[in-house]
Amino acid sequence: MNESLREKLQRGDTIAAPGVGDALGALLVAEAGFECVYVSGSQVAATRGWPDVGLITLPEMAQTLGLICNAVNVPVIADADDGYGTPLNVIRTVQEYERAGAAGMHIEDQHAHRCGSAAGVSLVPSREMCAKVAAAVEAKANTDFVVIARSDAANTAEGVEGTVRRGREYRKAGADAVMVHGLTTKEQMRRCREAIEGPLVLTIGSRVDVPLEELRQIGYQLVLYPITTLRAQIQTLRQALGALRKNGGLDHSSPMFCPLPELQKFLGFPRFRAVEQKYSKLAEE
Repeated sequence: MNESLREKLQRGDTIAAPGVGDALGALLVAEAGFECVYVSGSQVAATRGWPDVGLITLPEMAQTLGLICNAVNVPVIADADDGYGTPLNVIRTVQEYERAGAAGMHIEDQHAHRCGSAAGVSLVPSREMCAKVAAAVEAKANTDFVVIARSDAANTAEGVEGTVRRGREYRKAGADAVMVHGLTTKEQMRRCREAIEGPLVLTIGSRVDVPLEELRQIGYQLVLYPITTLRAQIQTLRQALGALRKNGGLDHSSPMFCPLPELQKFLGFPRFRAVEQKYSKLAEE
């Protein structure tokens, strides 16, 4: 039996989870050997050509999440923005995410969702967020489903001390883990670790880079990389398209390109072909 996300967090090690926006990205993350996949709202929005400003709806996210969970055999953690509304909406979000196969999700204390690193982030009162956390916890049908409460206080005038205060309150409200978003120094990370009990979650790759081993030493249990693969993908595609545009052709045998047989194997062509042949023989009997 595969280890659940909850069991991984209880193990006490530091888990790295690269972000993706579709099933192909999830397959690549799993192939690379990561223990978990993170479904980033920023990346799901980007696959539709949008910025991360709260345009993705619950049905769209749940549909994408279902495709991703069906593609990989590792726990999938999902971005749920602000829960898509009131505590009633949060309850439905938990139900839809569980149905899609997610191992856990995070909800945030923003008033109206936007990328945390963007200007203009505003927060709801902590008591309002606590109500959402309580609703999410009570809505779980699967006791292993992990509810992560994200605070964006560090992105506002409340600062790191606001993150600490809110993080403590969210834990008391029942959150399985707290996500401290917007921290930019190791001193801030240590402050949150010392002050907030339970598993802590951090994002890397937007405004700060700290090696995983250092985050392990500080005591963080889950490290998300929301847009790392997206940034790499954009630059790689720009280079390939720029070369094609400039040169009028490309050498598809170069290391830049995945060999066609390897691509077919990666996507499961041999497995599907074997199934097809099996039932073709049965139909002929």
